[in-house]
Amino acid sequence: MIIDSSSLIIFAKINKLDLLFKIYKDIIITKAIYNEVIEGGREINAPDYKIIKEYIDNKKITLSLLNKENEILSKSLQNKYSLGIGESEAIALALQQKDKTIIIDERLARQICRLYNLIPTGSLKILLIAFKKGILTEFEVKNSMEEMLKNKFRISGEIINKFWNIFEKIKGEK
Repeated sequence: MIIDSSSLIIFAKINKLDLLFKIYKDIIITKAIYNEVIEGGREINAPDYKIIKEYIDNKKITLSLLNKENEILSKSLQNKYSLGIGESEAIALALQQKDKTIIIDERLARQICRLYNLIPTGSLKILLIAFKKGILTEFEVKNSMEEMLKNKFRISGEIINKFWNIFEKIKGEK
């Protein structure tokens, strides 16, 4: 599963990176995402970069390079839609690997994914999937959401309400 920087960072910040591996077999990032998360994190001494680097060093998170064609696509996405390099490379890599689903949170990037027939999965959906599969308890979902918000996970009140409505529906189906 290809994951963008912000999603990777938020799961590291709330100490839930292992959750991704319980749901998805592989977690893949691009060079730009590595630079954003590791090099950028090192510059500001963010504690989450060390956690993510350990996963990369232990080969749990794989670094994948774009081919020339998809490097050009990534640059085009940046220029045409004003996407960040991490989002544009994640989308280009998903297209390169013919991986339809991508973990990405930014609204614009999610819209661009849909233009290319990709299925954007957000960090909140990961929590719902984990709950539905019995990986997280109700308490853990609530705690994870609280931790995300404490760690400046940017999300609208509308999306939070939608999340809890879906959560309640899933809970009722169990």
